Amino acid sequence: MSTSPLRCHLLIGPPGSGKTTLANQLAPMLQGADGGPCLVLSTDVIRAELFGDAAVQGPWDEIRTVLLQRLQSAVAAGRPVIIDATHARRPWRLMYTQGLQLPQPVEWIGWWLTTTREQCKAWALRRDRPVPESVIEEFHASLDNRFFRPDRAEGFATIVTLNPGAGEGSDDDLRGRLVALDGRIRNALNRQRAVTPQLHRYSRLLDLERLLFLLRLLTSFNGLDDSDPGTAAELLKICNPPPQGDVAERAAAYLGSWNEVHGGNSECYADATAIRADLAWLEANGFTGLDWQSDQPIEAGSGGPPEGSSVNGGQPALASQEVFRRVFTLLRHVLKYPFDAPEASSDREQSEPEPSAPPSPRPKRAKRASTEFGPFYRHLIDNLQEIEGSYRPDQEAALRYDIEHVLTPYGFLPTVKGKGRPHSRRQGYAIGTALLSADQLLQVHAQLKASHDRLSDQSQKPLLLTLEERLQRAGILGADGNPDRLRQPRRALAHRSYTEEKPGTLSSLELSPRVERAIRDRRRVWLRHTPDVVDQEQRKRGDDGSFRAWPLQLIFHNISWYLAFETSPIGRSDGLGLIRVLRLDRLVLTKEDGNVRRSSEQEHAHALERLERLMDVCGGVYFGESIEDQLAVMGPLLCRSVKPPYQVLRFSCTPWVFILIKETPRRYPLEHIAFSRAIQGDDSKDPNTRCILTPNPAGDSHPYPVEFRLPDWTIEHDWDLHNWLFRWGAGIRIEQPIALRQKQLQQAQEVVDLYGQMP
Repeated sequence: MSTSPLRCHLLIGPPGSGKTTLANQLAPMLQGADGGPCLVLSTDVIRAELFGDAAVQGPWDEIRTVLLQRLQSAVAAGRPVIIDATHARRPWRLMYTQGLQLPQPVEWIGWWLTTTREQCKAWALRRDRPVPESVIEEFHASLDNRFFRPDRAEGFATIVTLNPGAGEGSDDDLRGRLVALDGRIRNALNRQRAVTPQLHRYSRLLDLERLLFLLRLLTSFNGLDDSDPGTAAELLKICNPPPQGDVAERAAAYLGSWNEVHGGNSECYADATAIRADLAWLEANGFTGLDWQSDQPIEAGSGGPPEGSSVNGGQPALASQEVFRRVFTLLRHVLKYPFDAPEASSDREQSEPEPSAPPSPRPKRAKRASTEFGPFYRHLIDNLQEIEGSYRPDQEAALRYDIEHVLTPYGFLPTVKGKGRPHSRRQGYAIGTALLSADQLLQVHAQLKASHDRLSDQSQKPLLLTLEERLQRAGILGADGNPDRLRQPRRALAHRSYTEEKPGTLSSLELSPRVERAIRDRRRVWLRHTPDVVDQEQRKRGDDGSFRAWPLQLIFHNISWYLAFETSPIGRSDGLGLIRVLRLDRLVLTKEDGNVRRSSEQEHAHALERLERLMDVCGGVYFGESIEDQLAVMGPLLCRSVKPPYQVLRFSCTPWVFILIKETPRRYPLEHIAFSRAIQGDDSKDPNTRCILTPNPAGDSHPYPVEFRLPDWTIEHDWDLHNWLFRWGAGIRIEQPIALRQKQLQQAQEVVDLYGQMP
């Protein structure tokens, strides 16, 4: 067997371009090293063999299996092969030139038939099996795409262009072209060697495009997380039923049929093993994972592409380590910081000269006098120049070329509608910002807007405006600030805040950010509660009622915003203070207490744990006035064995009130609640909590007892609890404590007396 590569031929052209005629002319002119004849493999012929008629499309897997078996056998026997099919899309060509492991080295020759569209349509009408004009139009457009048309970089030793409609392709013409192949290939290799790029693991176009399209897939569908309905519906359009397995296996299935990848049917990219290695490379180079803000240099790897799939094939521009590193440095930046653009940038022509470049956050290494390029390119170079392997200050032309030939064609930068050129700034929503899908981002926007509009949370206004602007630029939100009708929010807030935006209080837009910063920085502040009365003695001492406190959390409770804080203790060795919660519109921030901060995050975390425990056991935001009592209910949290100040609230309910109360058992800790067992024959069921109480005797108007075990201060003074209890009116009968029962009686009597005085 010859040690030189076997020369095989791939015909490329739309239906009706003359491929079968060319195959029949070429076949007698080609032979193997041992004189064996050339084999013509035609997908139409295989269809006729398998399904009885070339017009029957049939399962592509069966056709491909037969074709590849015959190709492998012919190559093993040293027999040249002509493959007669449209090969109109790049993946269909890459499957042969770079996607196969063949028995011996193969030198692929591409024969690109450039027959005009109208000539293809005319010749197609003469066939026994007419081809729809739409198919000819589609395939012709695919082959005419300036970025994805047939190219030597696909693994061809050379590509021969031929236009039979213009009289090219006679026997003598073909013989001359075959004789000239050796010289064409030699010249192409010499030009390639003159560049001498340092190759890397993605130097082969198949591997490079699989990586690029994998990035597009992860960007478009947020890591393939289909937990939200919007993303799930879009993924089902690609692959239904959805694929199973890990991310690599599912990504392989999606890449193999995603229409965004050269129109779908891109099986050459659907290699789960290779994709698993690609995912590891992306994480190692800061595209994904926890280190997503890294400015680390891109590590391209070395060694070049695997052997065995092509010989003497061309290489893409990114086969060079230098070009690959700079382009992927740019791509990572665009994906991580999609709104990075110079101030006052617009969608005007990018090459429009500017009088000067905008200020840069990083020092420039060299001044550039040229105004040939717009501020967008200069801005990106300034922001990337400190990363090893990125663009030099004088490489604005290279940057523009990479944007136009990589980022835009592969879908990483949108184009200006109707103009085909890229926007001067990224429109957002990419890996660095796709912690949520587009659908989920709209839900966040809806909740944020409701928080601002209905809950009067003015601190969210700057964030809301920024989010709305960016969602509009990304095309996710309409220009009017509303989603389209198919993406209307599924949840809404019915409550409204009664907190007034009072100047000088924490409810004002000026002071709210200050208290939030104090919470974040664990800083101590001075507060004053405006309803508190300051007596004359305090005034004489210059005491305006202010107190020192550690702000812990902003809380929306029922109808108002509150601040939870820990008072700064005086004279306590453990450093623990009373935790209180007061309304924002009744609190004044008098001053910050110098630069006094918590000595550790742990202290702040422990205070938050106490706050959470108090809200849990109290069911409201009133926590009493005793530090010792508060600490007693902490129990194991503080390793304390002090008996907590609990007492039992017991009341009995009518059947209809009991039904309502037992449906909401989580108002207080489940371990502190006891319900009546169901009464046999009344169609009620036991609640989903402890049912240890015996129903009251038969005939009782309030047959269902309920017990709450609550802190003393909650039962005695918490207006929230009292309002909840008393709103049931005669539907409950309070049995203990007696003081609370007397309070209910007093309120009822006052109402009776009020109406008794009316005429």
